[in-house]
Amino acid sequence: MTRRAQLYLWREARARHIALHEFYVEQMQSRILSQFDDLEGQADRHTEEAYERMGRAPGYGDVDMADIAEAAYDEGIAHYQALADLRKQMLLGGLAGMFHQWDKTVREHLEHELRHDFDGDKIEKEIWKAPVADVMDVFEQFGWPVKALPCHAKIDAMQLVVNVYKHGKGRSLNQLAELYGEYVRDPIRQWMPEGMAFGLDHEWLTVTDEQFGQFADAIRDFWRDMPERLYLDLSAASS
Repeated sequence: MTRRAQLYLWREARARHIALHEFYVEQMQSRILSQFDDLEGQADRHTEEAYERMGRAPGYGDVDMADIAEAAYDEGIAHYQALADLRKQMLLGGLAGMFHQWDKTVREHLEHELRHDFDGDKIEKEIWKAPVADVMDVFEQFGWPVKALPCHAKIDAMQLVVNVYKHGKGRSLNQLAELYGEYVRDPIRQWMPEGMAFGLDHEWLTVTDEQFGQFADAIRDFWRDMPERLYLDLSAASS
């Protein structure tokens, strides 16, 4: 009799994983990112407040009001840029949290299921130290070609984006620029001679709201697409 190992995704567990993920995304958008919906309006109000503050300062009558207006305008521009930078950090931080939530949930699922057929202590060590690519290989071995799915490419890109956000320059930035260049917006490349080589900067990392939504959809699709039952023929695997 053939002995098979099984990965079983209970329908209630699938629904719970998707619900928790969608809750995270909705809360990120409604509680955090929504605070930055009107950056121009916030910057304009800051400019007006700066102008009024400067106008009330002692000795303002000795200062040209045009100079005060210019200084207030400069403060408004700086405030806008600070808000834009903060929004970028909030979005990337939220993306990192979303990725790590998915990553841990996948590993917990695999550890729980593989313990039924393999040594639990060894499984725990191997699953939690393995790179994400190796974790996906486990599903491939069980017959699910997850790496061929559209959601996998997005998740792969998301991991690189998160690595660049956390660590800056390095291998992940190079891979991201090569494989998924839409997330590395070089502000000067368009002005440089074609073929001119120069270094990458992690500050060029960019994720739009639309791309954040695409990453979120990829995680949802991962759980939706996973078969309820996956099997591995242990006799074939050991031979």
